Amino acid sequence: MRATPRHRRRLRVSLGTTPVFTADISVGGFCAEILRTPVPGTPVIGTIRIDGAEVHYAGRVVWAKAGSPRLNLRGRVGVRFTSLPASAARLLASDSLLVAI
Repeated sequence: MRATPRHRRRLRVSLGTTPVFTADISVGGFCAEILRTPVPGTPVIGTIRIDGAEVHYAGRVVWAKAGSPRLNLRGRVGVRFTSLPASAARLLASDSLLVAI
């Protein structure tokens, strides 16, 4: 069982300079679809677009499932937050997550 509930939301996220979209997100982290998956353990920084604002975060890749770029199949990556502003954490913890892509 997960410590925090996940929201199935498609939010615009950057992993460094790579723009991706989430499959789900929670206070603890997110799952995103990506063509080239980073190696688990890789530290990442970026932004998440929440409620019309760009929120900065830091995290670490905890798992990755490769896709097939030749077939245009995206992989998936799981990122655990190591730093997230309290205001963003409150929004992600609420049931009324407002999204602007």
